[in-house]
Amino acid sequence: MKDLKILILPIAAVAMVLLALVAPSSSESARPPSRVTVTESSYACPAGSVITVASGQVRPGSGATANPFPGRARDTELEDASSWRTSVVDAEGVMVQQRGRASGAVGFFAGTAPKKGGGGLVVGSCPGVVDDAWLMGLGSGGKHFSTLILTNLADTPAAVDLSLWGPKGKIDAVGSEGIVVKPSSVRRIRLDELAAGEAELAMHVHRRRGSLSAVVNDSSTSVFSGTEPVSATLSPRRTQVIGGLVQGASGRTLMMVNPGQSTARVSVKVIGAKNTFAPSGLEQLKVAAGTTRSVTVPKSAGSGAQALRLTSDQPISASVRMAPGDKDYAYAEAVPALSGPAIVPVEVGPKIGAPRLMLTAPRGAASVDVQAYDASMRRLASSTVKIKAGTTTWARLETPDAAYFVVTPHGKVVAAATYVKGDGISSLALTTAPVTVLSPQVRPTS
Repeated sequence: MKDLKILILPIAAVAMVLLALVAPSSSESARPPSRVTVTESSYACPAGSVITVASGQVRPGSGATANPFPGRARDTELEDASSWRTSVVDAEGVMVQQRGRASGAVGFFAGTAPKKGGGGLVVGSCPGVVDDAWLMGLGSGGKHFSTLILTNLADTPAAVDLSLWGPKGKIDAVGSEGIVVKPSSVRRIRLDELAAGEAELAMHVHRRRGSLSAVVNDSSTSVFSGTEPVSATLSPRRTQVIGGLVQGASGRTLMMVNPGQSTARVSVKVIGAKNTFAPSGLEQLKVAAGTTRSVTVPKSAGSGAQALRLTSDQPISASVRMAPGDKDYAYAEAVPALSGPAIVPVEVGPKIGAPRLMLTAPRGAASVDVQAYDASMRRLASSTVKIKAGTTTWARLETPDAAYFVVTPHGKVVAAATYVKGDGISSLALTTAPVTVLSPQVRPTS
């Protein structure tokens, strides 16, 4: 026993010395991440002969380059960082790289899908590099098909792993790990190549290496015919808000995935025009472990523009499919509340009507400043929209000659824009333009 004590004492002493070297002193409190101004950013847009690509920014940049993939000459129409510009890029995709301190560069794409593919209006955001993307409402059969579009923004190979879930559980998808995308190229993967015959899917895209962007083209020729880009929704969590639900009590489907190992119990509240309330039929929904579940939003939720607040005892991801008619549909994704200015495109395709701005204040009262600009970045008009605590409101953006709007929040605001063209509809979840990014606080250990 004495020998044992002698052995323990030196080890404890060494441990104390190591702790003294790596542990923070009592005089150094933990510091939160700080915001760093963005000086250069990149994003990738799907392209083609029927797609209009739009590029813009919050403030003028110092320069931009636009590289169509694969191996095409630069698109000079998208390279003026001091204006709003559009171009039809007849290529598989285009990468825009913009320079300029706090310019907040953003890109969008829009078009009308051919009827043989479902038809419908398409308006989407051009994503930057993603680490993890959770995508809902996908399909690989039964007249509902989705195509994953991966763009490699760098000159080195990139790779991703894909995970798929359906109503019966996680799907053993063939060849879903280590998918390689060649440098400066676009790779399109139909989900029926991985797992055929699934009418409803959720997918997780995990970047293994390289610089990749991801977006999905979703099309249907079934009951809810149409086409829509699917952007990433929030990663699995216990609380989230899905904003941008358009008017109309029919055609709304809440889609959820529970990738965990325990059943999730989910309660849903509606954030409507007057208040937040719990509709009958959406309390204590169960999503079994490792499965997806789709639930028709009942008429008790009301027919006005609204948002849904989900609270769960297990982390889940969710989004809503909206099909107010039988000719087209749209998706509403859960996104973070705006932390800075966001851009709403107007000049993004031929004959697309002025969008509706949908605004939700999930908790406290909030407001947004809305400024209209023409293509030369000249401000045309400005206004302020107030949102009462726990409500959703909307405004139509109809300033003549406006190419885009800048929306700046005051308070917590979840925002989306809705576009209509004939029978076509598309929804665009608004995210903060890349003016600043969070940078971790680091310091030496000694």
